Amino acid sequence: MTCLVLLNARAGTLLSGGISNAADIVRDAFEKAGRQAEVHLVEPAQMDERLQTAAHSSHEIVVVGGGDGTFSHALQALAKTDKVLGLLPLGTMNLLGRDLQFPQGDLFTLASALALGEIRKLDLATVNGRPFHTLCGLGYFSRVAREREQTRFSIPLGRLLSVTMSIWRSVTKSGRIRYMIEADGQRIDTDAYAILVTNNRIGNDWRRTRLDEGILELHLMRHSHLAGRARAGFELISGRWRDGEAIESFATHEITISSARSRVWLAVDGELRRAKMPLSLKIEKDALRMLMPAPRLTELER
Repeated sequence: MTCLVLLNARAGTLLSGGISNAADIVRDAFEKAGRQAEVHLVEPAQMDERLQTAAHSSHEIVVVGGGDGTFSHALQALAKTDKVLGLLPLGTMNLLGRDLQFPQGDLFTLASALALGEIRKLDLATVNGRPFHTLCGLGYFSRVAREREQTRFSIPLGRLLSVTMSIWRSVTKSGRIRYMIEADGQRIDTDAYAILVTNNRIGNDWRRTRLDEGILELHLMRHSHLAGRARAGFELISGRWRDGEAIESFATHEITISSARSRVWLAVDGELRRAKMPLSLKIEKDALRMLMPAPRLTELER
């Protein structure tokens, strides 16, 4: 199958690693694995245009190299086509990349694992018809995304400092909103300061062991006082939130979220956006064909 690889030229891994020949490395890895790949380094401003072009190309597999946000853009352009999608996790958070269980290693190792992989069907979630691959959050979670945009540091441990500051500011600033939630026929009227919906279940470590379970998982934070919000934030960071009382979780297949507000901020797969209420969230089982990385790598010589 013919492959097209579009690498985000500003992806975190490429910039922090000082990789100047990324296209050559990926092309070489695919060739050594027996796949021919057309590889391009693409500036972020040109990525959407290149993805739209890819949707009408003759390539059967389209791989994007970047983070969760880059792959989110690929979903918008390609999820409803007959293309097989692939991801090279080169971003900062790489939530989806972790769930795909890539091996640890350099760019050549990541590209080799993908080139040696197989095609599988995964679930696709949507919010108001727009696909998302991992999560959709509002309230506290969208506040964290907004605060992170304002607290980025280009210093050692800058990422950790940015995340810590954005979580603290979000905990202290987020307020409760009245939501009307319908989930598989069950109605929940509640005040909550955060709602998170994930494509399949997540564990305490924020990883998903299955990407084809065919469910959404709804997570509610209802505490109004600062101590309760701080406890929820601590449980999230420490990976103990499944065992605590600050976050309630429900498995479901279809969700409608309403409030008195006409629009809300959403954090969707690492990107911040405004969305009209009510929100309609659905799961489409086996709707996405993806090239999955090989579980074990054969020894490949450069």
